[in-house]
Amino acid sequence: MLNKVWNWLKTDSRLVFFIIFAFTAVHLTEVKIAMTPAWTDGTLVHNHQSLLNFTFTNNEQSRLFQYYVPEFFVRTIGYSIPEAYELQRRLFTFLSFALFFLFARKWLSRELSFLSVMLLAVTMPFTFRNHLQESASLLMVTFLLALWAIREKKDFLFALVLLVGAVNNETMLFLPALYFFDRFERFELKHLIRISAKMFVLIAPAFAVVGYIRYLTRDAPHLGGAYHLPANISMIRFPILIFHVFWVLAYLKMSEKPRFLQRALWSVPLFIIPHMITGIITETRQMLPLSYIIFPAALFFLFGSGAHSDNQSTQKILD
Repeated sequence: MLNKVWNWLKTDSRLVFFIIFAFTAVHLTEVKIAMTPAWTDGTLVHNHQSLLNFTFTNNEQSRLFQYYVPEFFVRTIGYSIPEAYELQRRLFTFLSFALFFLFARKWLSRELSFLSVMLLAVTMPFTFRNHLQESASLLMVTFLLALWAIREKKDFLFALVLLVGAVNNETMLFLPALYFFDRFERFELKHLIRISAKMFVLIAPAFAVVGYIRYLTRDAPHLGGAYHLPANISMIRFPILIFHVFWVLAYLKMSEKPRFLQRALWSVPLFIIPHMITGIITETRQMLPLSYIIFPAALFFLFGSGAHSDNQSTQKILD
């Protein structure tokens, strides 16, 4: 029996990778809980109940799936509130790893795609703080699915994922910029009007739903205020350090990178600027969705044409 299992594992390395991803997601969730006293001191339960009663602060109050997904687990499985949030984080972290591996395979070998996921995994603990921003794990899934839909020219899927993801976290509303860059071909008025019109049709449902939710929660105070640019400029080292040298590597030899990665890299400043203005930049988890762009682009630069070869062993790649 064990020999059959071993032979199965040897014939499909993806299964081994996915098992590693699952255990890594479980371990990272335990690390997050250990670094977040608010998870176990009653704050999480209090916040969850306040969110369900619509008496909490924005932006969390407007991120409906942040608390309705755990509430679904509470009602269907019988989990306690902390257990439901733990399951949510484990599940979506695993999915983000597995999907990232498959997403990166468009450009990278199995080994380098696996390395991309591991780079994301080792980066995550550096973003953990004593806060309960529990829309983050689902955001990592929906952000990646939207990138995938844009890259593969699946417009309806992009509109659907954007809508679902935006109800969970408004960070998703950056992605129309990437959609526009990806579809842009030339500075011609008719072309610009055509792609802009199509983009607005696709993104209208997401913006309308988020706008309506924000209207319903308009009386909820905005925790920490909405303007942080001066403070964020003084703390710019935090987002720089989260990807450190990979920021530079990702942008080297741009013309040799796949077209989608080039366009995605163009859009990165439009992701960072709003976070610098309205976010708290020391909460570096806000930069994590960029992992799906920065790490593959950097690895593509480092390994060049060898990035595509499936015949290289992991040892050869790391040598």
